[in-house]
Amino acid sequence: MESNNKQPNVPVRIAVCNQKGGVGKSTFTTLLASHLHYSLGRDVLVVDCDYPQWSIHAQRERELAAVEQSDYYKLMMVRQFRLTGRKLWPVVRCMPADAGTEVGRFLSSSGYRPSIILYDLPGTVNAEGVIASLSSLDRLFVPIKADKVVMESTLSFARTLHLTLVQNGAVRLAGVHLFWTMIDRRERTPLYGQYEEVIRQLGLPLMRTHVPYRSKFNKELLADGTGVGRSTLLAPERSFAADAQLDALASEILSILNMTDNG
Repeated sequence: MESNNKQPNVPVRIAVCNQKGGVGKSTFTTLLASHLHYSLGRDVLVVDCDYPQWSIHAQRERELAAVEQSDYYKLMMVRQFRLTGRKLWPVVRCMPADAGTEVGRFLSSSGYRPSIILYDLPGTVNAEGVIASLSSLDRLFVPIKADKVVMESTLSFARTLHLTLVQNGAVRLAGVHLFWTMIDRRERTPLYGQYEEVIRQLGLPLMRTHVPYRSKFNKELLADGTGVGRSTLLAPERSFAADAQLDALASEILSILNMTDNG
């Protein structure tokens, strides 16, 4: 039976994580943070522990620099603030082993009270502090794609965490949840059904949401009028969030976290 880790005034801690590169853990962390914070009104904190690239923190810095040079971006941000009243979600950059200390220091000094803390962790559990960070989470969300090498690595990773952390009563982590991504809707393949049977046999939770591949996942601020893709400053454009199943993914995650009451 899945436990409810949500406690009053205690932020829920989650991560999108996978040991295999190219599946989009940092991309989904950014997209979810912006959709939850700017579109859905959830107070989000992002903890970028993905040493040495710290890609989310680096993107925030690039975007802030771009805004300084662009009246178009300034107008977009002013418009978003007028519509939503939402300030930027903060990002804390740190080493994985220092995450707990740095988050505590930030919360104490800033007075910010997030309802959700999203961690972006390194792609290997061998990095110092990663296992401790995973153990401190409430839920872990693992993107998967129908590729033999990716699936073998991912299922081994998820199964190990399920057995060693989720089933360990002394550890906070309550679930490892898989979700399909990078799906080509034009493709017809029996692989999904075959892999889902393996996932069921392993006893791992598989989410309902299927996220298709969209090129905007890899694009930062877009000044060409085609809407916002992946940004730390702006919400994903509505039609993109719907088409890319971001709204469905966020809704399912909130349901798993028992946060559908907008709390």
